[in-house]
Amino acid sequence: YAQSFGLDTLLGVDLPREQAGFLPTPAYYDKMRRTRNWSFRSIYSLSVGQGEINLTGLQMANIMAIIANRGWYYTPHFVRSVGTGGPLPRFTEKHHTLIDSVHFEALVPGMIAVMQRGGTAETSSLADVGITVAGKTGTVQNDEGDDHATFVGFAPAQNPQIAVAVYLENAGFGATAAAPCAVLVIEKYLRGSIAPRRKRLERRMQYRSYQYQREHR
Repeated sequence: YAQSFGLDTLLGVDLPREQAGFLPTPAYYDKMRRTRNWSFRSIYSLSVGQGEINLTGLQMANIMAIIANRGWYYTPHFVRSVGTGGPLPRFTEKHHTLIDSVHFEALVPGMIAVMQRGGTAETSSLADVGITVAGKTGTVQNDEGDDHATFVGFAPAQNPQIAVAVYLENAGFGATAAAPCAVLVIEKYLRGSIAPRRKRLERRMQYRSYQYQREHR
C-alpha cells in the first residue's frame, strides 16, 4: 500500500541521481534483529515517520499531491514552461494508489484544521486572503544538533493547484519555521504577491536566504 504512493521506489523524474528512500520489510527486521520474534514494539514508530523509514522531500511533496488529487499522481516533472504540444505522454499518465478516494476525503478536514484556530499552524493561515490551506507540521528529532522543521501541504484545499514540502535543517519546530515559509510560496504562487501583513515575514525569509548563501559560498 505504501509503495503505491511512490515510496521505496523511484518516481521516474527527469533529473539524475533520484533517491528511492526506504521502507523496512519483515525480512529486513528478521536480518537486522537476527530473530523472527520481533513485535509491534519494533515497528510502531514507523507510523509517525521515525525508525528505519526513509523518504525524500520530493516523495513528501508527491504525497501531498496524492491527497490533493484524492488518490492519484502524475510523475513529477521539472519544467520552466509547457509548449503548445503539451506535456510528454509519460507525464500525463495517472498513477493510482491502492487507497479508496473516500479515505482521502476524510483526511482533508483534519489537515485544514491544522491551519485554523487551535491548530499547530494557526499563525500561518491564509484565510485573510481567501486561501484555505490543508497541511501538516512536523519536527524531526536530530541527535546531532537542533531539530529539523518540516511542513507539507496543498491549496486551495477543495480545489488544489499547488502542493509543497518544506524541510529546514536545524530550524526547530515545523509550526514556527517551516509552515510560514511554505505559505509564502503558496500565496505567491496563487496570488502573485504577498499580502502586506506578511511582507515582514517575506523580507525575513529573503534575508535569511541571502545570509545562508553568503556563509556557504
